[in-house]
Amino acid sequence: MRANAPPLLVTDMGLAGERCSALEALPMRIGADGVAYDERWVQQLIHSHPKLLPVGQIEPALASPEPVCMELPLPSGYVDNLLMTGDGGLVLVEAKLWRNPEARRTVIGQVLDYAKDLSRWTYEDLQRAVGVATKSPNVRLYDHVCGPDAPADGEAAFIDAVSRNLRLGRLLLLIAGDGIQEGAEQLTEFLQRHVGLHFTLALVELSLWRMPGAGQVLVQPRILARTVQIERAVIRIEDSGTQARVQVEPAAPVAAPRATLTAEQYYESLAGVEPTLPARLKAFLASLEPLGIYAEYRVMLTLKWRSPEGREFNLGVIDARGRLFTDQTHSAADAIGRPDAIHRYKAALAALIPEAKVEATGRAMGARLVLPGQPGPLSHLLDRASDWAKAIADCISALQGDEANAGSPPDAP
Repeated sequence: MRANAPPLLVTDMGLAGERCSALEALPMRIGADGVAYDERWVQQLIHSHPKLLPVGQIEPALASPEPVCMELPLPSGYVDNLLMTGDGGLVLVEAKLWRNPEARRTVIGQVLDYAKDLSRWTYEDLQRAVGVATKSPNVRLYDHVCGPDAPADGEAAFIDAVSRNLRLGRLLLLIAGDGIQEGAEQLTEFLQRHVGLHFTLALVELSLWRMPGAGQVLVQPRILARTVQIERAVIRIEDSGTQARVQVEPAAPVAAPRATLTAEQYYESLAGVEPTLPARLKAFLASLEPLGIYAEYRVMLTLKWRSPEGREFNLGVIDARGRLFTDQTHSAADAIGRPDAIHRYKAALAALIPEAKVEATGRAMGARLVLPGQPGPLSHLLDRASDWAKAIADCISALQGDEANAGSPPDAP
């Protein structure tokens, strides 16, 4: 059974009168002050303060979404909260108080129905439904999300992005509640283990704590679980009247590694630069796995390596246009007194990219990799993937202090 330890409030920290007191937990119900901490309260809180939700930790590509409406009408019901990003990302939130005995067995199926409904909609369908929810039949979704001062020439790209996300069912589904039952967590883990989804599903627990000041409440969000696969599936929900059963069937065998929506959007943008780049980069990353290299996806892709001591090293950042940035590669190496390893790594990269060179600087990085303009260097590096992999392997060996054994990378594509 999971239990949250209460947050501690420290007053007069560092002074003679320093005090530490535990905050009192607030159940989600009508409190003594007459405030109804119920599902409607959670829904309104999220609409008024969307930054409360840790969206960026779940899907960096959807960080800082804007509230669009509450009670979005769909064929299968009403979505509590719809949030969107300026580049067409979609976030659906279902507020659920888990004291409701029906919640445990129906809420997952409910949000999956919402995803299914939206995947059948067009941009015009969504815009019309937002107009109903906001009681503004003439609403323009682009202005509503991006603001009235948004450039007019950006609307077409916004419409295309929203339409594509609807068609693919590319959504972030959040279930936010006061104390999510373990049964729901296990069901989400089941979905994660056995099938890929075109959406990310995450459970966010919201705990309430009474602050000393009048009318002050601390809301503490916590991510409990999330799915990370993004392939299409068939979802069947059967309800015998006493028990709902969710069956999830893959539309096809899923052989590809799991990825987040952020990674999917990154590779989609990269394909717009050169269609072959995503597959080539994924194959290269797979070849580096024996070295312990992994990719961190945010707006850009960062190549990272974690030493046995737990120190994290940055071996380059690649943006969605295929451009390489190495300015931040020196920090961790400098901390262990091995800037030379990164300098040699940059020199090896420069030898692989036409017209690239390494220049000394007066800044902390010591040396900078100067790259040519378009096209981006990623294509050139992948053309010589084995040499790039060897440069990475040599850098890792040097960082480990075993430069004599700097050497052989795994076979690269």
